[in-house]
Amino acid sequence: MATKKDFSQVAHDVFMRATGQAPAKKAPNAKQLAGRSGGLVGGKKRMESMTTEAKAKLSALGVAARKAPASNGAGAVKVTKISR
Repeated sequence: MATKKDFSQVAHDVFMRATGQAPAKKAPNAKQLAGRSGGLVGGKKRMESMTTEAKAKLSALGVAARKAPASNGAGAVKVTKISR
């Protein structure tokens, strides 16, 4: 788990980038690429397979979550499983 960098670490990163010494970013591996492509398609396929009633329930949950007051940075609405 990544932790927040302190001032000295941020300053070091800025210096390394400014002088062109920053390490190159790693390219995503095949597993990461497959997961992303599946995730991009997943929402569309899910909506195509849902009934009108299930879509209405999902929409109502979204509205309730947006209108509910936040408690400690987390949503106050309990999310339940939506049947398709």
